[in-house]
Amino acid sequence: MKILLCEDDSNIAIIARLALEQVGGHQVTWVTDGEQALAKGTAENFDLILIDDMMPKMSGGDVCAAYKKSGRATGPVIFLSANPQDARVAEFSPVAIGYIAKPFDPMRLCAQIESIYQARSSAGGKKAV
Repeated sequence: MKILLCEDDSNIAIIARLALEQVGGHQVTWVTDGEQALAKGTAENFDLILIDDMMPKMSGGDVCAAYKKSGRATGPVIFLSANPQDARVAEFSPVAIGYIAKPFDPMRLCAQIESIYQARSSAGGKKAV
């Protein structure tokens, strides 16, 4: 899979990228703020957009709202969130197929993504954005 990783914390991004590339065999493009996430996510084709909710310049939620409005996001969105309270998860649901709580286990990251995809398929294949 070609994945857009949108994460401003370099330590988290490096770990996620290594896990996605080395464990999952995915191709990863990494951006560090919401404006870059919006630009890349609408300009290139990605199979998945993995996005932090709290980023500089634009939040992950704002980026997803802009994707939806533009009609140009190419892949489904999964949020990375350090705040996975029920209210926050409900906010993600209109624009994302799921979320992964931080901190995450790098060795299970690909399995978590696969689980979210399977749940999405079982629910009728709702498109994220």
